[in-house]
Amino acid sequence: MKNFDSRTYSINDFLEWHDKKQLELSPKFQRKSVWTDDARSFLMDTIIRGKPIPKIFIRQTLNIDTRQSIREVVDGQQRLRTILSYLNDGFAISKNHNEEFGGYYFSQLSSIDLTIQSQILNYELSVDLLVNLPDREILDIFSRLNSYAVILNEQEKIHASHFSQFKIVVDKLSHKYNEFWTENKLLTNQKILRMEDTTLVADLVISILDGIQSKKQIKSYYNKYEKDFPFMMKDIESKFDQTILLIQSIFNEGLKNTEFRRIHLFYTLFTSFYHFQFGLKDFDLVAGDIHNKNCERIKNELTSLNEIFNLKVINSLPANDIQFLDDSRRATTDTKVRKRRTEYLTNKINAI
Repeated sequence: MKNFDSRTYSINDFLEWHDKKQLELSPKFQRKSVWTDDARSFLMDTIIRGKPIPKIFIRQTLNIDTRQSIREVVDGQQRLRTILSYLNDGFAISKNHNEEFGGYYFSQLSSIDLTIQSQILNYELSVDLLVNLPDREILDIFSRLNSYAVILNEQEKIHASHFSQFKIVVDKLSHKYNEFWTENKLLTNQKILRMEDTTLVADLVISILDGIQSKKQIKSYYNKYEKDFPFMMKDIESKFDQTILLIQSIFNEGLKNTEFRRIHLFYTLFTSFYHFQFGLKDFDLVAGDIHNKNCERIKNELTSLNEIFNLKVINSLPANDIQFLDDSRRATTDTKVRKRRTEYLTNKINAI
């Protein structure tokens, strides 16, 4: 027998319930975690942009004496506290998250846009309403929900706890090139759902900012740039775009039939092409002007690498080819090996 109802309520409904003391935000089964200012700002930016947020669970009971319904927040306390605080001018959205409305309190928004306050108040929250259920039933419901929860991978954990400009530019580029990842068979839709596109882009953006680094350093860069990000996001995006555009112009038939569809080799292709255009930090190998070279020759030279990967006997190959093949087959992502692979491709292109 179904013991919940799925409803939608506006933010204004929750505000009214709170003002009338019909909303209980701290029942005994709620977690006591506290969100950071960045997390609160990111939530309100999500709402202002009209994007969905996770469902809220509420237990509704009737107070016989007052004949009023009491709504206990079972899950969603921090989201509702954040929303109510923002409506009462408790904080302003960060400009890092929203250039238009960042820095303004809710009461000041009408000076920017006459309709935005109404849009926020009318924003609808999805709610599962648990009517008159005892504590043991509620605890059982959440035990069952958690039984089916997917354990977060490293990137999902990072994503859940960071809200910086570094994260914003990485997310934007990840989504912007969704079709590029799938059409070139770099990533499947399933892997993208587990944020492997975000991992890849974070890795590539780090190479733009600080040169070739180990993949293991991704988390440390999220931490490093959480409070201070001394770069122009538009500049990073432009350099990323130009590098992808160069890859597309040379591999005009795509990468899906080449070895560069493998993530660790795509990283090498990207860093090599980036170095030819902008120069990698702490990478001393001189790169010529790639735009003066014949695109078809570059493609043929690089796609010919497919052949050496199919060789069963490699002793007859030049030493640098053997080293590249060994580095590539192991799919190592440490700094030293990554630099060797990028040097190899850069030299290949320089020789054309």
